[in-house]
Amino acid sequence: MSEIINQIPKCKYCQSENIIKFGKYKDVQRYYCKECKRKFKADNSTFHMKVPADYVSQALAEFYTGSSVNDIRETLYQEHSYKPSKSIVWKWIIKYTDLAVDNFKDYHPQVGSVWTSDETMVDLDGQRKVWIYNVIKAGRIS
Repeated sequence: MSEIINQIPKCKYCQSENIIKFGKYKDVQRYYCKECKRKFKADNSTFHMKVPADYVSQALAEFYTGSSVNDIRETLYQEHSYKPSKSIVWKWIIKYTDLAVDNFKDYHPQVGSVWTSDETMVDLDGQRKVWIYNVIKAGRIS
């Protein structure tokens, strides 16, 4: 008679093995880490979200590199057979952009006093001119 061993995963935050089961939410087992005092699920989706976190991060990365919401939806469908609505993609963008802004609003990087700048004028269809400015710290990146 083979015995089924119910394996408890390591903590997804601190990798501790000091884990206990912590009930179920919508039939998904939750765990509690006694080391870092955090709750988690064994899969890679976030609490109260029905999609894996990597789908959301892929959508955000594509949005901030210039893809449209429709292009994002199509890519998710092609790669994962999941096509969220436009409003869901927008909710992800708003939610996680706001979280990022809140987390980094008090961050003040240490920078030098010498900068290099560049300006470029782009003529769009002969109708209007757009100026693009780039400013970067001069010298080596340390």
